Amino acid sequence: MSPNESAVQQALEFKNQGNVFIKEKKFNEAVESYSKALELDDTQSIYYSNRAFARVKLDNFLTALEDCNRALELDPKNIKALHRRGLSYVGLLEFSLARKDFKKLLLMKPNEPTAVKALEACEKFIREERFRKAIAGDGGEIKVNLCSKVQLSSFDGNADLISYSGLKLDIAQLKDDKQEASGALINNMSQEFVSFMVNDVFLKGKNLPKKYVAAIVSHAERLFRQEPSVVELQNLTETDIKISVCGDTHGQFYDVLNIFRKFGKVGSKHSYLFNGDFVDRGSWSCEVAILFYCLKILFPNNMFINRGNHETDNMNKIYGFEDECKHKYSPRIFEMFSQSFEALPLATVINEKYLVMHGGLSADPSVTLADYKKIDRFSQPPRDGPFMELLWSDPQANNGLGPSERGLGHSFGPDITAKFLAANKLSKIFRSHEVRMGGVLFEHDKKLVTVFSAPNYCDSQGNLGGVIHVVPGAGVIGQNDNDDEDLVVETFGAVSHPAIKPMAYSNGGLGL
Repeated sequence: MSPNESAVQQALEFKNQGNVFIKEKKFNEAVESYSKALELDDTQSIYYSNRAFARVKLDNFLTALEDCNRALELDPKNIKALHRRGLSYVGLLEFSLARKDFKKLLLMKPNEPTAVKALEACEKFIREERFRKAIAGDGGEIKVNLCSKVQLSSFDGNADLISYSGLKLDIAQLKDDKQEASGALINNMSQEFVSFMVNDVFLKGKNLPKKYVAAIVSHAERLFRQEPSVVELQNLTETDIKISVCGDTHGQFYDVLNIFRKFGKVGSKHSYLFNGDFVDRGSWSCEVAILFYCLKILFPNNMFINRGNHETDNMNKIYGFEDECKHKYSPRIFEMFSQSFEALPLATVINEKYLVMHGGLSADPSVTLADYKKIDRFSQPPRDGPFMELLWSDPQANNGLGPSERGLGHSFGPDITAKFLAANKLSKIFRSHEVRMGGVLFEHDKKLVTVFSAPNYCDSQGNLGGVIHVVPGAGVIGQNDNDDEDLVVETFGAVSHPAIKPMAYSNGGLGL
């Protein structure tokens, strides 16, 4: 049924309101406005394609794809819908389908620059995937661990090392019983070096020598590799030790420094757990990663990192870390980082009470904490199963399971959370993965807490950052909705940084 004139006019007003929200980068509000327009008038292709744009910006690729399909049903010549459908397929890691849409768009509008760049990016992803399959043997990919096989002497002639006049690292080349390279060992990592690196290198817009970065990544990777897939921490018997849990930091280096400035540095009495997604999006991902790895080397028993969905190759190619790393260092350094991400643990249990993972629970009700501990994590995550779900899934308000708007993982309800906690004798789940405007949000009858630590995410969202401190018996009830006497829940705002936009080094041209 066609809408009446009044409905058409009201829908247009909501659509115009959505456009204003888009300009203000208020994408959730834009989705709401376009949805209201569509409730009144669902005959307009542009309303669907505009909502798809907002959903792409929110990483809700599955619902964006649905909007694009509907937009193209109404108007097959809607080029914006075709482009956004291609972007949705990229977000869903369906690069062949994305390539078809970008090729079709270029037939309709030859040499359209964003489509040309997007098509080139898709072709690159597809070539690399074919290459990986071509070198795989008996179903498994053949991969040399660059972190353990790095030849440090290969960096000695580099100009960046020769000209380096800062604090020196004492780096040893480890060798196995065959006298072959087996990694790097940094003998003198110190707080003095970390402070120098931050203040005199990174904050001055400089880079470390590539040899130093290679050694840092190699040493840290070995430490991560020695940890189990689910790390267990506790401060019940040493109550003077604080454990601080932080969510996504996404390359927001200046906000990371503010976390340590505001809440205390890593040390023997203060442990930190960063819950994934410390790279991509922000344009200081290298600085954040190198800082975290240095702190891991300096305080191996007090600095911990869970893997997030952005500590994966496909995400790094799409959202900027690969390009940033290649710009600031080299392709080989990126490959070392990539392999170090595969060594990161997938989850952490604190005080046998709190389970911390980046994404969410499994769709399979039979999966237990013991199953998570058995995951062989040293690879890129599969497209389904508990490994992937730990990195990708999200909570939903309703009971049961639902599809994920992201297109990977799924949504799980309060009943799923409650059953898992009861079956595994746990109290709460801490997770990250999603912006929460207040920095921290208690959900699922307060049995699940989302903590997000990138304030004013991507310089546009206006959200606070959050951190959860585990301090047995010294918690603050009621603070930011906290109901647990062992938790202190704090929030913080963004700090200023140099005028470098998010994903400034990205060459992908995908517009995500």
